[in-house]
Amino acid sequence: MMERMKKRILLITALTAFAAGVFAQDYTFSNHNIVPFSLNPASTGTAYAVRFAANYRMQWPMLDNAYHTLRVSYDQNVYKHMCSIGVAYTYDNMAHGVFQTNELDAVYSHTIRLTRDLRHFLRLGVQASLLSNRVNLDKLTFGDQYYAANGTILPTTVESFDSDNRTFFDFSVGASYVYEGRLNVGFAVFHVSRPDNGFVEGSQFLERKYVAQVNFSQDLELNRGLMSSPGSDNYFFANAAYQNQDCFNQVMLGAGVCFQPMIFGVTWKTNITKVFETASAEKETEEGTADTGVYFTAVNIPSLMVGAYYKGLQVYYIFDFNISAKKNGSWSNELSLIYTLPNKKKDLCPVTYW
Repeated sequence: MMERMKKRILLITALTAFAAGVFAQDYTFSNHNIVPFSLNPASTGTAYAVRFAANYRMQWPMLDNAYHTLRVSYDQNVYKHMCSIGVAYTYDNMAHGVFQTNELDAVYSHTIRLTRDLRHFLRLGVQASLLSNRVNLDKLTFGDQYYAANGTILPTTVESFDSDNRTFFDFSVGASYVYEGRLNVGFAVFHVSRPDNGFVEGSQFLERKYVAQVNFSQDLELNRGLMSSPGSDNYFFANAAYQNQDCFNQVMLGAGVCFQPMIFGVTWKTNITKVFETASAEKETEEGTADTGVYFTAVNIPSLMVGAYYKGLQVYYIFDFNISAKKNGSWSNELSLIYTLPNKKKDLCPVTYW
């Protein structure tokens, strides 16, 4: 009985320590504008085309590429019915496979014409998801593997745990207002049902994520948005987004220009995380227990983007790095590929850049 309890405590401690190093419960990219409909289901089909995309992120390469995310997606606008459909698959691998997430999304959005002059639109979107989480405890290192005499790590341990899987359904909703293709203002709520995704005893809910975003684009040669036709190949774009999930908050500001065939952009991200801290012994209360204080810590991360496009193919490379005082080598590399098949329909539906 004591041995079983010991193993249970070790398991909870290991999972808690792992979770503590990952403030965000969802995957994230440096620039979501080139990750189709990743921040809002209502953004599905925001292109004059059938769109295929692949996005790859390698985080913390100094940790031997221990964290990486792959996402592939397809979406298109069904002009006849003023709606859009999309499908996405995401694979997120953390800590060399200790924790893995597979996510499959099916998305639908509908467009409502607010005015007859085809300038104001409302888009409503819903996303149904199937998630499968796996924890592989064989990849953890336990205390009995550390050999104090010379600091080496032994290959075996007396601890034995079974790996575990958790599969569950989830859904998300979103809405956005679109003006001429120049301006897009959206809001979304992910994990509406707060599904239980824990591996240890007791409920561990996946907290809701709230997203607000603004996108603006302007043709540099013609005084019109990207929705208008005809248009030039030179334009300016800007975006802002805010994400909140439990104690994690992120603010993102970005801007860039496109001069055919090159695209350049810069993004500034600030991750603001609520951290709970136990006060020092000097601040102990009369009961002999320490006070618990709450403070916020911010991590500032600029990103640089360079891209190119030829006909229907777009290629992007993004590099971000941590410039905050507490540096941890958390720069990342991202590669994105987007391929579009133009739709010859003349009916205009609201689109935003990318």
